[in-house]
Amino acid sequence: MKSKKTTVMLSVLAAVCLASCSNDEEVNDNDGAVRFTAAIGNQAVATPQSRAAGTVWGAGDKIGIFMVKNGTNDIAESALNKEFTTADGTGNFTPVTGDEIYYPMEGSAVDFISYYPYDADATLDLGIFVEIGTTQTSASQAGFDLLWAKADNAGSGYSKGYAGAVELQFGHCLSKLTMNCKVDASVGVSTLDGATVTIMGMHTRNYFDLKTATLGHSEASLDIVPNKLPTAPTGFDATYDAVIMPDDYKKGIVSVKFEINAETFVWDVGAMKFEAGNEYIYEVLITRTGVQGKGTIAPWSPVNKGGVTAE
Repeated sequence: MKSKKTTVMLSVLAAVCLASCSNDEEVNDNDGAVRFTAAIGNQAVATPQSRAAGTVWGAGDKIGIFMVKNGTNDIAESALNKEFTTADGTGNFTPVTGDEIYYPMEGSAVDFISYYPYDADATLDLGIFVEIGTTQTSASQAGFDLLWAKADNAGSGYSKGYAGAVELQFGHCLSKLTMNCKVDASVGVSTLDGATVTIMGMHTRNYFDLKTATLGHSEASLDIVPNKLPTAPTGFDATYDAVIMPDDYKKGIVSVKFEINAETFVWDVGAMKFEAGNEYIYEVLITRTGVQGKGTIAPWSPVNKGGVTAE
């Protein structure tokens, strides 16, 4: 028969064990780390998001996150360029091992600055180097797309008492040029299947300020071979698109060359200011009397630029 003393001791041990197990469960359910969801433009947070490159968040996409003191650009809790990824492409981002972010224990408020794609060398002071691909495909465009977000909870910041995930609302920081092309009968071909298309005079390299979400000014330019889409809208023979560097171009700087059956047709884009976050959609008519274009502009989200002509 057990003594009363033994029974009491067993009861205490059981209570301690139950409390310990309960605490473990709470830690596993919520370890205090900051959670993030990410959206682009005005789309809903919890669904796959369209990127500037014309795709969706993909499994394994990575963003960088800085935690800064509320209302400043001063790093908080050493949370410098932490790497987060969305495993399933839904916009729910989690940290890679060792890059977890925790709110300050003393309860001070913080903001978050984030960008895509993740760059291991990024700092708030130096920003990141941006380089546009010169031979673009649907797959490659996602690799040099550029998105930025800042979350400050309407100016009041976030702290350890905040419930729920921090919503990062990303905006597009580059531009996109889309050309819906049609070949006039005078050219002598019915499709653009064998054509070579080159965008000339576009700036391709720059630096991006992560504090202000602004690009510098680059004079360097390289030719860009745009991506040819698998299908074109009804009434057009081919569609090409390219992610481009926002900038203000003078007349005679930017042109598009169409090489068809050993002949060259050129569209002079003219003076044009390409702004971040816009898609510039042109209808391009390729004819022996000149390449004609008219275009529209829309948020990225499209901006439709109408039609043009190449000759």
